[in-house]
Amino acid sequence: MELVPAPIALLAEAIEQQPEAPVNYLYRAEQWIVRGYVDEAQADFLAAQALSAEALAASAWGYLDQYYMDWAEDGLQRCRRQSTAVERVSPTLSSDR
Repeated sequence: MELVPAPIALLAEAIEQQPEAPVNYLYRAEQWIVRGYVDEAQADFLAAQALSAEALAASAWGYLDQYYMDWAEDGLQRCRRQSTAVERVSPTLSSDR
């Protein structure tokens, strides 16, 4: 069984305590992506994006919510690029074996 890195475990706790706070999902997504867990990162970026969109719709100002949405979109683009890079490399690696 693989141990969950401390930053991810702490952020999971924060998400449990405040599941409506998009920033915790964003920070955890950043931790996932630097460790190469693109699917987990993408799920957290999508959760943050949905929560931010909901908060923005209910807000008179929404600057922070828009920032979180932009951050999530940037993260999703990085996930897509990383997934594409892995797809390009994988066939080459498997054909060499």
